[in-house]
Amino acid sequence: MKNKLKRRIAWRNIVSYKQFMLPYILCSSIMGMLFFIGASLLDNKFVQERNANMIDIMRLSVALVGIFTVIFTIYCNSLISKVRSKEIALYEILGMEKKHINSIIFIEQNICFLAISVLSIAGGRVFGKALFLIFNKITGSQGVPLMEYPLTMKPVLLTIAVIGISYLIIAINGIGKIYRSSPIELMSSKHKREGEPKNRYILLVIGALFLGGGYFAALTTKGTLDAITIFFFAAIAVVIGTYLLFISLGSIVLKALRRNKKFYYKAENFLSISGMLHRINSNGLSLGSIALLSTMIILTLTITASAYVQTDKIIDKLVDDDYNIDYPQYEFDKDYNNYALAENELKNKIESTTVGNEEIQGLKVYKYYMNGFTLEKGSLQHDYKKNPAMGDIYIVSFMTVRDYNNRVGTNYKLNKNEIIIDGAKRDLARAKDLNIATKKYKVIDHAKQGTKEMLVLQGQAIVVSDEDDLFRIMKYYNKGYKTKSGEKTSEPYRVSVAWHVDNMKRNYSQRVLSALSDLESEDIEFSYETRAEKRDFLMQINGGFFFIGMLMGTIFLIGAIMIIYYKQISEAFEDRNRYQIMAKVGLPERIVKRTTRKQILWLFFLPLAVAVIHCAVASKIVFQLMALFAVTDVWFFIRNLLCVIAVFAVIYLIIFIMTSKVYQRIIS
Repeated sequence: MKNKLKRRIAWRNIVSYKQFMLPYILCSSIMGMLFFIGASLLDNKFVQERNANMIDIMRLSVALVGIFTVIFTIYCNSLISKVRSKEIALYEILGMEKKHINSIIFIEQNICFLAISVLSIAGGRVFGKALFLIFNKITGSQGVPLMEYPLTMKPVLLTIAVIGISYLIIAINGIGKIYRSSPIELMSSKHKREGEPKNRYILLVIGALFLGGGYFAALTTKGTLDAITIFFFAAIAVVIGTYLLFISLGSIVLKALRRNKKFYYKAENFLSISGMLHRINSNGLSLGSIALLSTMIILTLTITASAYVQTDKIIDKLVDDDYNIDYPQYEFDKDYNNYALAENELKNKIESTTVGNEEIQGLKVYKYYMNGFTLEKGSLQHDYKKNPAMGDIYIVSFMTVRDYNNRVGTNYKLNKNEIIIDGAKRDLARAKDLNIATKKYKVIDHAKQGTKEMLVLQGQAIVVSDEDDLFRIMKYYNKGYKTKSGEKTSEPYRVSVAWHVDNMKRNYSQRVLSALSDLESEDIEFSYETRAEKRDFLMQINGGFFFIGMLMGTIFLIGAIMIIYYKQISEAFEDRNRYQIMAKVGLPERIVKRTTRKQILWLFFLPLAVAVIHCAVASKIVFQLMALFAVTDVWFFIRNLLCVIAVFAVIYLIIFIMTSKVYQRIIS
């Protein structure tokens, strides 16, 4: 067979199956385009320098986009191949050799590969310019010219490589299938039905155990540290449980409906139930995938949007004043004399930074000691002899009542044996008495004022009466502490200074750093932050996460659309002959439409309902993870979650309407 004829047949096949091929090429190109954009941003020098803190996360997200691109491309191609199996069988029956059939298929794949590669790179380049500007806008970089977004070969080659890997796997699988299968097998595979499933109560029990275990883990998390540890295990359990329940519960429910004679022996119910029952395996896998992808879309967008929208509020929580210094003190054997010296020294140095009519305002000096503890029989322990799980560890900041009042603007008074617990979690929230460093304290209040120190992994603050108690506690929990470089065995106490400046002139931060330069040593490294720098940093992190979330959400959405579309269209071709025969023997068209509509409704909206339930259960553990972004407003998070669910439901409805029309058109 001549190559020209092969190319003509290959092109004719693509045109003939345009209902499959065009959406396939379009969706694959969009995925490839998003991968190209991600790879371009990752390779961009301006982005690397401006968003150095995001590079590792961006690298992971680009890798995930590449993996999903490969998976979904292969999946959709497998559905197309299934529909075309009869055509390939006819080629063999008509006398065409397998090598010639493979040549035609190979040419088709090359055309698709070339089209997807060109569209991915060209579309990625065009839309990438806009997304580059958007990325810099949401990460706080203003007025960035497009000249900072040059075309480089690395993203081009990576995109071609990802698409090439997909088609290499597709080609190997396709060639093997043709050589392994006879014409009769290929002819029958299109119309081959799965057969009625047996009772699957064992799968139902296993699936329920996995799903229940995942739900239980998500609902019983105890703080951010616990959530970090449990989240991935819970997610894996929910994934397994979802697939098993869709496969097993679907067959059990459908068989139960079939046993109901009054319900079953109605034309539309009979046809829809029997159709779904004989495709329960493929339906279970498809519906499970759609439900899980929908869950990922909703949660991804909720998390990233919540973190980004609340950036300014987070700044207000993290940075109370325009300027802040955190200065560690390691030598506390002389009680709090060193603190007093550090306090005076820091005050003097900060006041010396002003020039002209600049004036220091709202100067606050306070100290705290932060460490991790376990709670055992009403006593805080720091030795971790029992190797507790992360969720059992309390992050506690100790401070005096004077510093606490100064920090949050309260007016508490404490006796020597009294404490206040602020932001208490789990058992600490119920504690009336607490043993700290061998001394028993009475808890007089569980406050909820909050300090910036407490925002670290949902920490707690314990307020004591005076410096004597504070330093006694630090000494007790820091036994054996050394200050030589490389020999630090525990946490120091920290002196923090916060202030703002009226009539501030240029280069103020440089003057502060110059005045404090002599305080830094081999063992001591202070931190200096400004509100502007902190906001810039958080805009980079939260804005970057928001961009990545939108990128991943789009990928998941395209994946869900591809699964839904190809599932519906492939089943439509399978059902077409059956419905046409029934129409010829007198089945009214309205019954056909009602049957298909009922079947499609069941298959469409069940995954959405499951996804909403997954999101509702996961909202607790996800919200606890949001503490990593300093998002602590639960109602704000819930509102965002509900808004994302509503928007996604509308998009899902549009997909339903469009695919339903395609299905009806094919079977008519």
